[in-house]
Amino acid sequence: MRYWAYINGEVPGSFSPEQLAAVPGVSNATLVCPAEGEIDEKSWRRAGEFDEVARALAERDAAPAAAPSPAPAAAAAASTAVSATSDVDSMLDSSSAKLFNHVADLMKELEMRREEKALVLSLQRQMTALKDELAQSRDRSAMLELRLLKIGELEETARKDQAVIQSLQSNLQAREKAHEEARQSLDRMKNELEATRRRQFEANTDLSVRNRLVDKLSKDLSDKELALAKALNVIRRLEEDLHRLCPGLAAAPPVVTEPLASPPEAAPMTELSVPAAPKPPAPSAPLPTVTADEPAPAPAYLEPPHAVEGSKPQLALAALLKRFFPGQPH
Repeated sequence: MRYWAYINGEVPGSFSPEQLAAVPGVSNATLVCPAEGEIDEKSWRRAGEFDEVARALAERDAAPAAAPSPAPAAAAAASTAVSATSDVDSMLDSSSAKLFNHVADLMKELEMRREEKALVLSLQRQMTALKDELAQSRDRSAMLELRLLKIGELEETARKDQAVIQSLQSNLQAREKAHEEARQSLDRMKNELEATRRRQFEANTDLSVRNRLVDKLSKDLSDKELALAKALNVIRRLEEDLHRLCPGLAAAPPVVTEPLASPPEAAPMTELSVPAAPKPPAPSAPLPTVTADEPAPAPAYLEPPHAVEGSKPQLALAALLKRFFPGQPH
């Protein structure tokens, strides 16, 4: 490994440890720096701190001294030169120590300056960041102040919106209630409509039954009126024949006839009572017959007279009527 050496204020070049030990004036206090890597202030250290350089210097110092000269003058000169050399070495060592101390102080001061510069730069960056944050804080505070002015308006708007929401909720509840009532009313109306339809159907059924019954009763009544008219016609003819055959009944009260009224509803009719007539003798000529083909005019209602109970003509007429009309007229 090669080293740079600071000798007499100069850096002559890079040396190996052996070459550096052979250079005059190099001692353990000489400042050296490794030639490899970057050369900076921290890399300059004393030569005794490097093992290779310290070993080379120790080997140089341990080398055997030169053989003594036989001449005393030469010995004296040699001793003088050695003393002078030692004085120079001590002076160089002290100078190197002073220089090393000065360089160390300078390096310490430079390191402190660098640290101060780094600290100043860091403080400047922090100041810049703080200024930026302060500007942002001012912007945010200004924006918050503007928003603070709008808080009252927003609160008023929120109150109005809340009132509108409550009104809408109440309207919605009222509409839901009305809708429910309308739905219930619709259900009731549907039920009533179904009941009405059922009643109408039953009424129509009853009406059709009643119409059929009325038609049947009307037909029966018409048939009975026709039969009654025929019977009255027969009775009238029989009375005429009876008066003709029995002139003794002329003193009997005349038969009162009343017009036949057709009531709207079927009413029970009174049972006909015909005055008794004496039993007629066997007629020489046959009695006239009545057919259904003859048109029967509407006869008047016959009110029979009250006959004497137990007379033979009345019994004979009653027997004749029962033979022609076995059932009582209704």
